[in-house]
Amino acid sequence: MPQSKSERPHKRAKPEQTLRKAYKFLNAIDVRRALQNQDQNAQIEALSALRSALSVKSGEAVAPQDERLALVVQWMENSPGAHDIFEIWEGTNQSSSLSLLVSLLSSILTLLSSHFPYHSHGIPIIKTLLSPKWMRKITSYISGSNELILVSLKLLNTISHFGGGRERKTLFEAFPWDMKTLAKVSHMRRKGKGDAEDVLARPDIRTYYVFFILSFIDPETSSLVKSTFLEQQRDIFLSIFKGLSQDSYLVIRKVLEVCWVGLWSDPKVKRTMKIGLFAEITIGHLLKLYERAVAENADGDHIPADLVHHFLLAICTRPGLGICFRDRGWYPRDIDADVVDEPKKGGKIYNKILSNILKSLKVNEDARQQELALKILVSCPELVAGYWPAVGLTLEPRLSSKWIANIAFFGLVISQPVPVSSFLIPGNNIYQPDPPPLSTILESILPSVSIKMHFSKGLQSTSHLVQHCTALALARCLTKLSHVFRAFQDVESALEEDESGQWTRRHREVEREARRRVPEFQVVVAFSQMKVDAKEVKLALLGESAQRLLWLYHLCFPQMVAEARFDVGKLLQGLVDASQDTARETGNVCGLHGLKQLHVLRLLQESDQFTWSGKVANSSNTYLHTLLKILCATPTKAVRSTLRSLLKQTLAESIIFQEHPDEVDMWLDSLPTTCRGTGSEAPDGAALTDESDGVATFLDDCAQRCIKTPYRYLEALRDLLPMENSEVDAPSPLLMTVLEQFAAKLAGKLLTPSDALAITGFVRRLVFNLAGKQKDLTFLRIISGKVDDAAMPENLYPQYACITAAIRREVSIMHKCFSQFKEVRRRSEPSASSEVADFLTKIEGVPLPESSSARIHNAYELVDWLRFVEPTLQPQDIVRLAAVVERFHPPALKDLFENLHPADSLMWEGGDLKTASRQLLQVLSFDWMFMQSSEADIANKQCRETMLECLFLRPPTRVQIEHAVCLIAHDICSIMEQESLVCDLLLLLSAIMQRALGELSKEDGALLKECVLLRAPSIHDLSMSGDLPDTVQEALCAFLDVSLDPNNEGDRTMVSSICTYWTERFKASIQSGRLQTGRSTKLWLRYADPNNLLNIVDQACDATNAALTPSVLEVLEFALHILKGSFTCASSRIPISQLLRLYRVLPDSEVLEEMIAVAVTSNLPPCHDGRSPRVKTLDFSSSLRCMPTSGSSQLGILPADFISRLFQKAIWTESSSRIVSGLVYAQSGVAQEFVAWFNSGASTTIPFEPLLPAVHAVLDSLGGDAIDLFHDTAMIALFDRMLPQHRRPESLRQLCIRCICILTKADATRKQQLANLLQKNMQRLAVDQFALESVCIASRLQSFSPLADLVTELVERGLQWAVRHFSGPEGEDEEDRLILVQLTKIAKQGFKAKAYFLEPLLTTIIQNRLADTVALDIGIALLQCSPLKPVVVNRALQNILQHPQFFKLCGSEESSRRNLIIRFIAALFRLHPTNTCQPSHIIPLMRIYGGTISASDRNLLNVFRLYEAEKLTPISSILAKWSPSPGISISSQLDAVQNMDPIRMLRTCHVFPIWRRMSDEQEDEKVGLDEQVYDPLFVTLLVAQMLVHHPPASSLEWVQTFRSNVFSLLIRCLSAKDEKIREASLGLLSRVWKSVELSDMQEKQHALYIFNLLKNLIKPSSDGSPLRLPSFASLILSHALRGVFYPSNFIYPRTARFLLQRPELDVTDVPMLYGMLYGSSDDWKKERGWIVRFLSDGMMSTEDWKVLKRRHTWELLSSLMQSSVRDQALRRGILEVLANLTSNAQATTSLVLKSSLLSWIEMQVQLPQSNEDTLAWLNILENILITANTAKLQRATNGQWQDAFCRCLSLVLQNCSAQSLPILQQAARVTLRLSLASQTSTFHLSHVFMAAIGILEQLEPCIDFSKSTSVNGPATPSQPPYHGHGLHIQPPVPDPLRAWGGIVEDLWQASMTLDEKFVKWDALTSRLLQWRGIVGEDGSPMGEWARLEAVRVSVSSIANCVQ
Repeated sequence: MPQSKSERPHKRAKPEQTLRKAYKFLNAIDVRRALQNQDQNAQIEALSALRSALSVKSGEAVAPQDERLALVVQWMENSPGAHDIFEIWEGTNQSSSLSLLVSLLSSILTLLSSHFPYHSHGIPIIKTLLSPKWMRKITSYISGSNELILVSLKLLNTISHFGGGRERKTLFEAFPWDMKTLAKVSHMRRKGKGDAEDVLARPDIRTYYVFFILSFIDPETSSLVKSTFLEQQRDIFLSIFKGLSQDSYLVIRKVLEVCWVGLWSDPKVKRTMKIGLFAEITIGHLLKLYERAVAENADGDHIPADLVHHFLLAICTRPGLGICFRDRGWYPRDIDADVVDEPKKGGKIYNKILSNILKSLKVNEDARQQELALKILVSCPELVAGYWPAVGLTLEPRLSSKWIANIAFFGLVISQPVPVSSFLIPGNNIYQPDPPPLSTILESILPSVSIKMHFSKGLQSTSHLVQHCTALALARCLTKLSHVFRAFQDVESALEEDESGQWTRRHREVEREARRRVPEFQVVVAFSQMKVDAKEVKLALLGESAQRLLWLYHLCFPQMVAEARFDVGKLLQGLVDASQDTARETGNVCGLHGLKQLHVLRLLQESDQFTWSGKVANSSNTYLHTLLKILCATPTKAVRSTLRSLLKQTLAESIIFQEHPDEVDMWLDSLPTTCRGTGSEAPDGAALTDESDGVATFLDDCAQRCIKTPYRYLEALRDLLPMENSEVDAPSPLLMTVLEQFAAKLAGKLLTPSDALAITGFVRRLVFNLAGKQKDLTFLRIISGKVDDAAMPENLYPQYACITAAIRREVSIMHKCFSQFKEVRRRSEPSASSEVADFLTKIEGVPLPESSSARIHNAYELVDWLRFVEPTLQPQDIVRLAAVVERFHPPALKDLFENLHPADSLMWEGGDLKTASRQLLQVLSFDWMFMQSSEADIANKQCRETMLECLFLRPPTRVQIEHAVCLIAHDICSIMEQESLVCDLLLLLSAIMQRALGELSKEDGALLKECVLLRAPSIHDLSMSGDLPDTVQEALCAFLDVSLDPNNEGDRTMVSSICTYWTERFKASIQSGRLQTGRSTKLWLRYADPNNLLNIVDQACDATNAALTPSVLEVLEFALHILKGSFTCASSRIPISQLLRLYRVLPDSEVLEEMIAVAVTSNLPPCHDGRSPRVKTLDFSSSLRCMPTSGSSQLGILPADFISRLFQKAIWTESSSRIVSGLVYAQSGVAQEFVAWFNSGASTTIPFEPLLPAVHAVLDSLGGDAIDLFHDTAMIALFDRMLPQHRRPESLRQLCIRCICILTKADATRKQQLANLLQKNMQRLAVDQFALESVCIASRLQSFSPLADLVTELVERGLQWAVRHFSGPEGEDEEDRLILVQLTKIAKQGFKAKAYFLEPLLTTIIQNRLADTVALDIGIALLQCSPLKPVVVNRALQNILQHPQFFKLCGSEESSRRNLIIRFIAALFRLHPTNTCQPSHIIPLMRIYGGTISASDRNLLNVFRLYEAEKLTPISSILAKWSPSPGISISSQLDAVQNMDPIRMLRTCHVFPIWRRMSDEQEDEKVGLDEQVYDPLFVTLLVAQMLVHHPPASSLEWVQTFRSNVFSLLIRCLSAKDEKIREASLGLLSRVWKSVELSDMQEKQHALYIFNLLKNLIKPSSDGSPLRLPSFASLILSHALRGVFYPSNFIYPRTARFLLQRPELDVTDVPMLYGMLYGSSDDWKKERGWIVRFLSDGMMSTEDWKVLKRRHTWELLSSLMQSSVRDQALRRGILEVLANLTSNAQATTSLVLKSSLLSWIEMQVQLPQSNEDTLAWLNILENILITANTAKLQRATNGQWQDAFCRCLSLVLQNCSAQSLPILQQAARVTLRLSLASQTSTFHLSHVFMAAIGILEQLEPCIDFSKSTSVNGPATPSQPPYHGHGLHIQPPVPDPLRAWGGIVEDLWQASMTLDEKFVKWDALTSRLLQWRGIVGEDGSPMGEWARLEAVRVSVSSIANCVQ
């Protein structure tokens, strides 16, 4: 056992241990006393005893109460840092003592690491051990004895894992990785084989070493440490894989787990680094583990091969992960694609590593390696083409296991799926215009490895096994080829290609080349016809593979097959016998024969040479006979389905069924399925045979006759059709042939009795099936009579009475099926029969035969018994009989139930169908269930549901549903006088229609509705009938509700003829004064066209009062109700005068009143009353007609009596209120009449809700003039009713608020009285009641100084409500949000809250809603205007900083919540700096400070600077512990600098904030920089502190500091505008320069050269501070300095070569411009992209523009952009340069005047590639408007620059491909700025408006206009000018409705500068008015002005109409 092994050394020393002293360590004193013993032997014994006492077993958990832990803690408290041990260690050199000391330290650190509180005791020990002195000692032991090596590595592992790896970085830096002995250590294993668990319990030297290496990449290690370790010690890490194949299973598992979890699963470690580690060599070491495929433990689960297999599957088979790149499938590698993580090797594929791995896999020897290879090829299909020549599989046919394995693997590779996804354009669902290369396609299907020769030789081999394997491989190739062809066809159809299309041509090329690589067709034919003397299974296998090849050849190479002489009809021979022998076969042979049949049938489908009329060899029968026999005999569903499809395809093309292709299914469904055994006889002795034989022979004969003389039978069919009935759909002429031959053969006794019965049953089923197709049954009844005449008893078999009776019974069933539609459905009541009962009892006792064929025969014998004996059965007899049949053969139930006579109606109760199982319903059909149902069954809802379930059990086709519906329609037609039965049938029809319309496609659903409603005579008659009973009327109404949609234009058009019929009847009834069909008319008016309804209204208006009877008025009002939904589009057809005439007739009609209200408001501007529309979508098309135009209104002709009649109404509806309100706005006289009526007191009887809108309209339209007209008593009473008293709807509450504010502000005489009323009303209400009214009124009256006291009281009520609201649970409803919005608005307008109101509010916000942005916004606004005591401010600050969620809410991620919290804190700090600036307040802020340029971090930095200014104390001591990452502990400023993100620092160099200043002035916040950019001011100060207090001491520390890129940023700071920042940076760089001179780092000379170049560039100014360095100079030096310490970066050799080639840097030149822009190296594209980005980053000021202008840089870039149309990355980079150029005024003016910038932009935006950069172009255009000297441009171009600008803007909008709100927002702002420029062309600007409004109309359906409460305030878009940084990033739209409103306002304001209206000005104005209605008066002052003007123009327009 492991324990005995670990104790073995002690046992060897057992004789000496008896002399040793027994040590007991109870406390620290005992430990120290024992260790202080001067006797060396005693000291060793004490150390050994102490180590034993403190040792911790592997995997042991140390409890907090552990005695060992307590002893160590007490010891460390007495001897900090284990000073006792280090003293002993320093004074001894004995190997035994050293191993004890090192092992003891490992145990101590393991105990202290177990719990966080004790880490502080272990840190000093680790600091000592990691010091250079002690680290040298430890590493020297690695060269010593094995025991010292073991304990040293154990100690290093303990240090690395201490505290979760907190000192791992320090350990990595301190450990000497260049030791030569490490290579030896990596191979030192323990000799002998121990238990598997012993490896982890007692690791050997190599295991400890491997674990030590792995600790630097485990999941607990930071990504920065991992990256540094792997970059610098790559070989050390890779060394662990060299001997991994010899390690134990547990070690291997540990290594692979850490590599996956710690390395591959860490996204922060560069993927290129990971791929470099796991290259071919490393994978090769891992592949050796496949050799260990045997379990290495007793349980059998430790298999190393499984471990490595799953690891390799994870990293090799998932595209985009591991070493598997996402390539382009069959397309070659796009060398122009800019992929971030692509491997750096060249070539045509990405996955070169996997390609090399595939070569080394032993796919034929190991199933795991074969699986790996297959999955790699599936993930990387591009590797298949190159795999075959590289791997060299032996494919030459030979009978050997290796060849069989090779050919099998070949087939598996070929059969991988087609990479269809690679056919699509990346990132899109559009197919590539170009197909993949031909060679790649072919190599993935039929590789060019002599494949044709090998396949041909294999098929002709003498070995059957070789033939079979070859056939399978070839079949896989052809199957893959067919899939490729199918994929190509999909692409061709999607791209709508013709014969000249690229995909079509490639399709033909692939087919042509594939023909050359496959064996000749004759070889395959010979293989299929080969005579084989072998066993049955072998024959079946070879036969199946041969038939499969023949089918695939027909499928893939139809031309090759056509060229060969091969009769496909011969393949049918033998298939009938095979299908009949299927039941006798066992095993898999049966299935193989089924597959053969399937292949042959599919072959026949693909062959154009096969015709059903061909003759079978040595037989008079055609192929049709063979196919029918197979169809009847085969039990395989796949064969039956394919055979039916084949028969339908071949027969539909013949003259027999070419006019009726759907009829083929009915003939096939009618075929018999009865199966009889040999020697079967009828009760009368007649021999019985399988019915399928006789019917197939008979149909074959009939088909041959019909196809020979088709016109003869067509004429016979025409003669038989009833000429007077056009509803008859003529069937196939084959039916006449069947009738003729049936009669002739019966008369001539040419049929056996069995065949005669089979044919009669077939004809019976066929005629019944045809009933589902015929709209009229007259023709089928004639056919039925013909069959009856042919099967008269004298023509039958008198010697066989049973057969004759059975034939007559079939005829009787057929007659009954057609008479069932006429006769009353009643169930017969048969008498019981004892003989039947005895027979059923007997058969129930028959045992179940073992043979399946015997069971089938027994089942059909019972069916024959039912047909021949014709017993008298009762329902319970049918139940028993069905149970026996189901026991024998369930499918026979279908025949059993179909042979029940419909006259007995036994099927439902006999089959117990009401509770039928799903299995039973699967064998039944809806047709016979319906035919066997009685009237009671139809009336039973459960029975109808069962029939519905049977119909839809398998998804039916439209034809099948039409068949079922047609049967029901026939039944309805025959029993029209039976009211209840008709209702039940209509209910069944409704259920079928509802289910069918839900499952069918839209097109099939429309065809089904047309078939039922228009072509079914019974339904059409019901629709046109006017005297239907009420129940039938209701059932018909339910059917129409399910079938038709009144809002669907297609449905209305379909039934337009019926609707027209009823509208004409109604108009006739108006003229006659008699209406008897009111209900039917109302039923169909729902689907009538609006124009027909308008005609009805017109005629009703012109009719006399006598003609308008009550019934007519009822229908008329219903028509108005239907018309109301489309009234907005029909209003122009109904003058208001006509509506008023109807109003006299229908004075109480609410519908008519609502229509009048719509007509009144339609003549007014939208939202004329300022109320919100409150709808989800707005109809702007209808509002266009509402815009006021002179002389267009109808409201001026309203009669006076109509208005007075409205005032006389005792009850007002909402429509009444809308009419009065609209008339008040339309006619000023109506307002005066309303006031007079109101003063009279008549309004007291009208409820307040409908009265209020009219009052608001009067106050809103007349203002103060209206108030003077009101009497005092009326005004006071009105005001009192408006005050908050009880809950009202939201819209009414807002109206009350507006009216109260209007009255309070406008009524000067009653102002104080009204204010007192409002104040008293509010005082008697609780604070939480009507808070919305309080804050809304206060917000509106806040600017009205005479009511300041009232406003203060109302706001204080709102603040009290806010305290209660924020104290409650989170979550607000709509009202709460409105209150908070108003409170925010009041606070931001400077409301001064009293301290006793503000203090509890702040406390509540801090405690409960610190994460609520709205609450924080309110708090910040109130703090800026309200005084607070210092103690209150301090308490608030402490509450925030001590909040449990403070650090979580203020995390490192920039967010609006974090920004608001920090603004809140900053506002508190500024209130009383003397009290707030305390260290306890500053220290917590350090944890959330990120050092970035974001607004929140700048606010924090200002707080820190405020602290320094107030306390006159530097903050450096507090900043000493600042960490750039919250999870990393920092010990000094040096650690902070080294841990800063180098990528973020480099980004700061690129987008350097040139505007940053050292002073406390407010800085420009226009530049949209975020937390991804460091603050250069803070970085400068931090570096200064670092150089003063903790400068780098070693070369490694200097390198680490340089790699953080802080010194590159200091160089960039020399280009800052602020001279103080330049001066500070220069001083720090000089200090760094001196320090580097004294260092011994390897990069010293490179860095000094760059610093020397920099020194020569610095020129002092007159005041001593350095002059600003041009941005290009500082930027190139920054890149060069970074490249020195990142030599792997591609730019390093280029910058180094550039700087070394010249003695000094020319600051007036652009560095490396021509060399990089027009480079010819392999990396020319990277160079070009880099220099373009360099130019963009360097263009920051006018001086930089002068440098660019000197070298004509813009001309170079513009020409390059014109020549690189398809290079999207380059185009975007140049646009970023242009954005930075147009941000400078001098550059912009120069480019427009001298470089024709606008003309160049006009050309560029017309290119298709510019569509994706619409937002960038708009930003650049706005930059031009903002920064250019427009006056100079105007003088120089005489205004033509504006016309060119308009053309550019119009083209940008017209060519925009991805339209969005941000794009339209930007376009609207540009349009507004352009319109405000002087002398803008109206012609060109109108085009801009048309394009912008067109985009707006397309985006509006996606906006929810009902969410008005979400509009909290004006949007804050980013301010121009726009720089290159973030130019192409589309900003998010948090509030689409607010964005829409801003767009409308900008466009409307811009349109007002035009001299005349453009086409869509009315549409734009209507949107502005509706926006005003959504946000209110304060939300859109511009919209309010437009509303007032629109109403004024509307009133004047109406006045002009009156005049």
